[in-house]
Amino acid sequence: MYPPTQARGPRNKARLITSITAATATALAMLFMAPAANAAEAPIEPPPVVEISAEEQANLDALLAASDNSGDVAVFDVDQALQLGADEAATQRYASAFVESGGTLAAGLSSVAADIARGTQAGAMALAACLGQTGFTGYYWFGPQTALDSCLTTAFINGIALAAAGGGVYAAASALTVAGLPAAAVTGVVAAVLGLGVVFLTICKDTSSVNAIYLNGGIPGVVPPSCWAQ
Repeated sequence: MYPPTQARGPRNKARLITSITAATATALAMLFMAPAANAAEAPIEPPPVVEISAEEQANLDALLAASDNSGDVAVFDVDQALQLGADEAATQRYASAFVESGGTLAAGLSSVAADIARGTQAGAMALAACLGQTGFTGYYWFGPQTALDSCLTTAFINGIALAAAGGGVYAAASALTVAGLPAAAVTGVVAAVLGLGVVFLTICKDTSSVNAIYLNGGIPGVVPPSCWAQ
């Protein structure tokens, strides 16, 4: 670059103004002088939403009903989920992700609950290493927003990737439940994010200095899911 001088300054400034003016004029011309045919084009399609199967929905209803995220630490009751009709395999996957995401299991009385509890112990995350904020922040024009710390961000992204590969939506739903998202919103947010994939989540995570995000759940058919870096 040239060192700043009185002679070069005005010319550079003139070039910059000319460049901006030309670019602005071109953009305005493209906007207002577009062919009339463009005005008749079909509106932008709403963001895709993956349909949750009836079986998965029934399992999720039972699993979410057996989850309590109203306290400082989310709690999942395996026995209650099974009694409400969740199948054992779905309950195992949900419980494992629940503990890995930082939740805990209620003391179970059945042998199945005991087996599931033993199966989750090895997967518990090192929660002391988690960075960022966690919690449901509220409902907004862009949908329900949930803060996910670094551990929950990773758990949710992995859960969405697993669901996209046919592994079920339980891990993703579990991560959002532990984060504090109300049960009524969990299935819709998972389905909407699953329709878009994990690329946008990964970008937000990588942009954050602590690998944590704010997940905006979107509004079906109106506003797609989005995220912000923490």
